[in-house]
Amino acid sequence: MSVLAIDIPNIAANTPLWLALTTTFVAAVSGAILGRTPGKVSYDIIGIVVFAFFLGLGGGLTRDILLGNLPPLALQSPWYVVTVVAAVVLVLLIGRWIPVDGWIFTSLDALALGLYAVIAAQMAIEFGLPDVGAIAVGFLASIAGGVIVAVLRGETPEILRPGRPYAILALIGTTLYVLLDQFSGGAAALVCVGSVVTLRFVTLNWNLRTSSLRPIEPPDPAPPS
Repeated sequence: MSVLAIDIPNIAANTPLWLALTTTFVAAVSGAILGRTPGKVSYDIIGIVVFAFFLGLGGGLTRDILLGNLPPLALQSPWYVVTVVAAVVLVLLIGRWIPVDGWIFTSLDALALGLYAVIAAQMAIEFGLPDVGAIAVGFLASIAGGVIVAVLRGETPEILRPGRPYAILALIGTTLYVLLDQFSGGAAALVCVGSVVTLRFVTLNWNLRTSSLRPIEPPDPAPPS
């Protein structure tokens, strides 16, 4: 064992079921609220369920598909789908009063983002992927649900547009986890999740935003000879 190893439980390798379901529930609530948010069109109950499903379980499904871990873990246990249904029922009943911009929901949302990233990266490591591959799996798993929902809503995914950093936070957290995992998986998981949550509040409190890049100008036409 490395002298640098730290005896901290690795929540990425041994995620308690209650924590995994909490992550799913928070993401599914976000998806259901999007289904009830005015957009280009209005959605019926099936639309709301679909949004909740993909935001709640899209990350895990993407991770398992990329790794060939089939059938996906989220479909091997009934509790994940039950959790999505519970999130939909909650939003249908009291969705208008859920403070999605409050610090509690923001904290849980950032926690979910970090957990999706770190759990996917850890599983990629267990499957024998190199560091770059593990980072890619963790990053894609953390953003997949939001991208799918945005496409279904006929929108350009938020991660592709200038605005408050979100996907960048997942990439930072995943990279930290993969780099530190060789020393202590438990400490690496805490650093990953902690950095995502902290940076999420820093960007919100300081209103930090990404900016668009200047488009490439077409070359000037050649003068006539």
